[in-house]
Amino acid sequence: MGGETKLPEIILVPLDFGDYYGQAIEFASKLAPLIKAQIHLLHVLDIRDWWFDEPKEEKLLNDAFNKLVEVGRLFDLPDNTQFKVFTGKRHQKIVEYAKQENVRFVLMVDNYPFAQEGKRIGSTLEYVIMTASKPVITVKSVPDTIFQNLLVPIDLNRNCRLNLFSSVAIALAYNSKINLVSVLFGDIDPEQSRINEKMEKYSMLYTENHITHTKMLLRKEEVFAYQEILNYADEVKCDSIIIMTHKETASFDNYIGAFAHHIINEAKVPIITLNNASISNTTKDIISSIVNPLNIF
Repeated sequence: MGGETKLPEIILVPLDFGDYYGQAIEFASKLAPLIKAQIHLLHVLDIRDWWFDEPKEEKLLNDAFNKLVEVGRLFDLPDNTQFKVFTGKRHQKIVEYAKQENVRFVLMVDNYPFAQEGKRIGSTLEYVIMTASKPVITVKSVPDTIFQNLLVPIDLNRNCRLNLFSSVAIALAYNSKINLVSVLFGDIDPEQSRINEKMEKYSMLYTENHITHTKMLLRKEEVFAYQEILNYADEVKCDSIIIMTHKETASFDNYIGAFAHHIINEAKVPIITLNNASISNTTKDIISSIVNPLNIF
C-alpha cells in the first residue's frame, strides 16, 4: 500500500487589481518552479463596497473570477493555476485561506511602494503581515535571482533566533548565500560588543551547516539604522531581506515595529516578513538536520 499523496505547496497571490499586482505574479512565476509549488490567485470582494448599485452577488463573483482567469492568461501562468474569489473582509479572507490551505508563501505588493516621510504600508498588507500563519513576501521588484543572496539583519532581541532559524532553513533548501548585518551605536568597540558576540555565534552555526555567508557590523553615522541596513543591502546586491515583524512577547503580538515598517516601505528588493505564527511546522521539522553546536535554538 502506498503512502498518502502529498499535496502540492501553494504560492498565494492576493489580487486587488491595483497598479502593482503584476510584480507579485511575475515573482510567483519565477518562484513556483523553484519550490515546485502551485500558484493560487485570490480576489476578495467586499460586497459593502457595492451597496449603492444593488448588484447581484453571483454576477460580481463571476466577473471577478473571469478577471482572474484573464490575468492568468495575460501572464501565461501554468495550467494548474487556481483562481479563487471570496466575499468578506479582504485581510481576513487572505489570512484564513493561507492557514487552511497548504500555502508556503503569501506574495503581496504594497500599493504605496517606496513610501517615505512617515507614510505607512497599506492596511490590508499590514494586517496580513501581522497575522498570517505563513511567511509573507512583499514584492517591491522582481530580482534576477530568488533566494540566492539574502540579507539577514540582526539585533539583540530574542526574536532574532526565529529570523536566524528561517534563514538557515531557506539557505539549506535553496543553497543561498547569507549576509548577516547589524548596526553599532556610539563609540562601542566592535570586538567587545554584545552584538558582535551574537554575530559570531550565528556565523558559527552557518559554518557548521556549510552555508556560505558574510558578516558585517556597520557603525551608525548620520543616517538612521534602517538606512544603514538598506544602503548595505544595495552594496551587497541582495535579492531579498528577511525580517521579523515584532518582538517575541505577547504584548507585541500584533505590532510591526518602526524598523520593519521602514524596511518594508523603502527596500528595493522583496522582503520576507515573519511573525511568531509563520514559523511553520514544516520549517521547524528541518531543525533535526541542522548542526547546532552552541544550542542556539
